[in-house]
Amino acid sequence: MRGNTDIYGMAAGTDPLHGTVEVVLEPWEYEWACHVGIRRYTANWGKKDAHYYRKERMEDDRTAQQVACVAELAVAKHTNRFWSGTVWAAGEHKNNTWRPDVGRNIEVRHIRKPTSQAAVRRKQLGQGLVLWVAYPVRPECRSVHLLGWLPMDEAWDAGEPADYDPSGNTRVVPHTALRSPEPPRSVADTTNGGAA
Repeated sequence: MRGNTDIYGMAAGTDPLHGTVEVVLEPWEYEWACHVGIRRYTANWGKKDAHYYRKERMEDDRTAQQVACVAELAVAKHTNRFWSGTVWAAGEHKNNTWRPDVGRNIEVRHIRKPTSQAAVRRKQLGQGLVLWVAYPVRPECRSVHLLGWLPMDEAWDAGEPADYDPSGNTRVVPHTALRSPEPPRSVADTTNGGAA
């Protein structure tokens, strides 16, 4: 430990996971999420990265796909929404961009560190989407901390331009802008992070 900071470089006494909800996946849930992640990975072998991707900031795609699926399934479990676990090849992506990660309108962003900020992209505005931010705990990622949620358009307004996207089409959202990840009052409660 360096001076008065913890392993995430935060001031002593602050907890980046304070106020989060921890979702622990059952073994079968974890296995299924990892299976879907591997299928997504192999379906896109040879695909070129988007222009705004920066390899030095990313983890390998196999790991990223599996962790993304774990995060999506954790959000689905917490919100009691359907997770389709869809897989398609890169050439089919344009035909499937309308599909949300969870339920009918939830987009999940997983972060690698509890202090990281989630990305919001301009192309997802005006669609009634809801952003959920999830932190899968390494190395196994069977436990996922949900940091909160926000309607995508509000997340864009609350975000700052991402330094890695000079086009200005990506913003990053601070955790302080997110709404509490506490469980919805009922499955039909559409004001708490997703459609019924």
